[in-house]
Amino acid sequence: MKNWPFKSSLVFLLIFTGLSLKAQEQKKGKKINIRQADKGYYAKADGKNRLIGNVIFEHEGALMYCDSAWLFTQENRVKAFQKIRINQGDTLFLYGDFLEYSGDTRIAMVTGKEVRLQDPEMTLITDQLLLDRNSNIAYYTTGGTVTNQDNRLVSQKGFYNSNTKYFSFKDSVVLTNPDYTMYSDTLEYNSVSHVAYFRGPSRILSDSSSIYCENGRYDTDQDIAQFNKNAYIYDGPKYLTGDSLYYERAGEYGEAFRNVLIHDTVENYLISGEYGEYFGEKDSAYVTGEPLYTLVDEDKDSLFVHGDTLYSSAYRDSLGKQHRRLLIYYGVRFYRSDMQGKCDSLVYLTADSTFSLFKDPIMWDDSTQITGDTIHLLTAKNNPDTLKVLGNAFMISKSDSLRYNQVSGRKMTGKFGQKELRKVYVSGNGQTVYYPKEEDGDYLGMNRSICSNILIRLESSEVKRITFLKKPEGKMHPMDKIPADQKTLDGFNPRFAERPKSKADLFK
Repeated sequence: MKNWPFKSSLVFLLIFTGLSLKAQEQKKGKKINIRQADKGYYAKADGKNRLIGNVIFEHEGALMYCDSAWLFTQENRVKAFQKIRINQGDTLFLYGDFLEYSGDTRIAMVTGKEVRLQDPEMTLITDQLLLDRNSNIAYYTTGGTVTNQDNRLVSQKGFYNSNTKYFSFKDSVVLTNPDYTMYSDTLEYNSVSHVAYFRGPSRILSDSSSIYCENGRYDTDQDIAQFNKNAYIYDGPKYLTGDSLYYERAGEYGEAFRNVLIHDTVENYLISGEYGEYFGEKDSAYVTGEPLYTLVDEDKDSLFVHGDTLYSSAYRDSLGKQHRRLLIYYGVRFYRSDMQGKCDSLVYLTADSTFSLFKDPIMWDDSTQITGDTIHLLTAKNNPDTLKVLGNAFMISKSDSLRYNQVSGRKMTGKFGQKELRKVYVSGNGQTVYYPKEEDGDYLGMNRSICSNILIRLESSEVKRITFLKKPEGKMHPMDKIPADQKTLDGFNPRFAERPKSKADLFK
C-alpha cells in the first residue's frame, strides 16, 4: 500500500495543531522495539526488518499487534498489516487492517474496512484514523460513527481527545437517541458528561417537537438545552422563538430571552415580548417586557393587546373540552382598526370568545366612547359581536366638535353588525342628552330625558335614533336656550385624546 494516506493526514494534523513540518522532522523519538514475531528477516544494508506471525511492537508505553510488518529501523517507523491492534495503557484500543506508525512523531495512521477506536466511554468506527499519541487525539476525515450508551453519532469529519473524552464533529453530523434525532453542521460532544455543543445550523427532532438553532448546548442525559442565534421550538401547533432559548424536554419547559415570539397556528394568535416562559405540559405561557398579544381575524384585521404582563393557559370545561385563557394586567391597551380600548386588566376566554375588561375600562368605536365598572366584549370569528357594560355604564358619541350625545345607565348591552356598533340597550336609571337633527343636518335642539329602559340605534358610530321603552321624563331645549348645567350628564368625561391610533401607540 502506498504512503499517501499517512502523509496527507500528517500534513492535516500539523496544520491543525500549528506545528511545522521542519520542526517535526528534527524531533527524534525513542526507537520502536520488537517484542515478538514468529519469523523475522533483517536487511542490514537498508535497515529493513520483515516480521511475520503474531508480531508485537512496543513504543513508549504502547503495544502494537499485527499479522505481519516492516520495521524501518533507520527511519524509526513501522508498516503493519492485518489484525492491527494498538493498546495504549488499559483504556484506549485501536483496531484496523493497515498501520503506519512513526516512532519520532508518535503518530499512527490506521486504515481498513472497519477501523475501530475504543475506550470505556465510547466506540468510534471509521475506515481511516490518525492517532496522535502526543496529545491522545484521534482524527478522521472520511466519515465515522461513534456510539456511546444510547447515543449514536455519524459525521464526515471529526477528532476525539481521549484525555478529555471530548469529540468535535464536522459536516453532516447526525446524533440519534431513542427519544430524538439531532442534525448539525458542527457539533462538539463530551462522552463523559454527555453534553453536546452546537457550532452551526442544528436541528433536534422528536415525536412532539422540533428545535432549531445555530449555537447552543444540549445535555443528552438531563434533556436540558440552551439554544442561541436564530433559535426556535415547534411544539405541535405552537412555535416559540427568541434570541436565546432554554429548554427542558422532560417537562416541556421553555424559557426565552429577547425578541420572544409564541405563535399558535391553530388558534391563530401571536404573543411577543422580551422575556417569556412556556410550560408545554400545562400548555401555558408567561411573557413580560413589552408583551403584545395579536389575534388575527378571517379578514386579516389584527387585534393587538398590550400590557405589563401577559399569561396564557389552557383549561377544560365541564365536558372536558380544552379552551384557552388569556390574562393581561396593568396598563392594558388594545388596538384594532375599528375598535380601541384601555383598562387595568383584561381576561380573554376562548370558550365563549369573550374579552373582559376590569378597573376603569374604556372602549372607543370610531366617534363613540363607552365606559363602565366592567366591560365584556363577546366576539364571533374574531370580530366584535356583543357588548355588555356592567355598572355606571356611560356612552358618549360625538355629534360635532362641541356637542356630544350621551347615554348613561346601570347596564348597557350592545350589538355589532359588520364590525360596527349598531344597537345599544340601556336598562336601569337610563338618562340621555341627545341632539336630534333635521334631514338637512340642522339641529332641532337638545333633548334631555330620563327613562329606565332605552334603545339607541347607531350608524357609522353616530347616534341616529333613541327610543324610550317606558314613560320618559324629559325636555327639548332650543339650541339657543340650552342651560349650561343641562349639557352634560353626571359622569361625563370625554377621553378621546387617550385612544391608541395605531399599534405603535400601545407602547407609548
